[in-house]
Amino acid sequence: MRLIIPMAGEGKRLRPHTFTTPKPLFPLLGKPVLQWLIEEVQRALPDSVERMVFVVRDLAETHRHFLTLLAERWDAEAYFCEQEEPLGTAHAVYQARAHMEGPCVILFADTIFRASIQVPSDADGALWVKRVEDPRSYGVVELSPEGYIQRLVEKPEVPTSDLAVIGIYFFREAERLLPAIEYLFQFGIRSKGEYQLTDALQWFCEQGGRLRALPVEEWLDCGSRPLILQAQARLLELGMAPPPATLGEGVQVIPPVFIEQGSEISESVIGPYVAVERGARIRRSVLSHTLCRSHAVIENSVLHEALIGAHAHCRGAVGVLDLGDYSRYG
Repeated sequence: MRLIIPMAGEGKRLRPHTFTTPKPLFPLLGKPVLQWLIEEVQRALPDSVERMVFVVRDLAETHRHFLTLLAERWDAEAYFCEQEEPLGTAHAVYQARAHMEGPCVILFADTIFRASIQVPSDADGALWVKRVEDPRSYGVVELSPEGYIQRLVEKPEVPTSDLAVIGIYFFREAERLLPAIEYLFQFGIRSKGEYQLTDALQWFCEQGGRLRALPVEEWLDCGSRPLILQAQARLLELGMAPPPATLGEGVQVIPPVFIEQGSEISESVIGPYVAVERGARIRRSVLSHTLCRSHAVIENSVLHEALIGAHAHCRGAVGVLDLGDYSRYG
């Protein structure tokens, strides 16, 4: 089994934080989103993973080293492929074509999910979907009466389905996807100005490929600040964080919260739905629905739905705040 993980996107919806940290490596409860994703895939897959192929662009050496260690944790080899231009999801997957052979899972790494990866034997592959209220921001699928995917549309202005594609795909023979992507290149077929994997999959199905749409038990989109905070809250609700260490006098904790060892909190109210990473210092503040990154300093502030970057300094802030790494407010 092989994993193909495209992660060369710019992460525009999560700026300014993605100026310093690639979106898939942004931490939730002290663990990168990508690690949450890979751990779930490893739990759900029937077979072990022998290769993890990361499609990247201008990735820092420290991040490359982290991904190598992440693959080694599961006795897999790490490979890196460059996507030099951001030409779309199909183009990103195609950069890993040398590794696309046999059973393969493609993961777009800005999501956390929980599902079974048991694909029916009558299908050539599958993708995982979730019913959503507003499908216009996602790729959507329509199903045939037999339950196979018959149509895929990327971010439709007038959706004909509420089944959103969450970015997890399985192929029994990954090499069969390559002609579908090459078809897009040959005829210049683009949606929203880019070569989209949904268009390649549409051609795949038209040529007789059988794909199933499978449900997920849980899906947490992590593509923007509001979504990151929503995902954090849901993980806390699910009990995915250890209980906080004993804190000093003058600190009130309203669970659920995540407070790492090595943080310093005094004369403050923390929670609900707050994560405080190692090395952070919080004084005389009230925080709810907030993420405080490592070594950040928050003083004399009342924050709600705030994301405070690593090594940032925040003083005298009230309300919603989005502060990048090494930034200052007040």
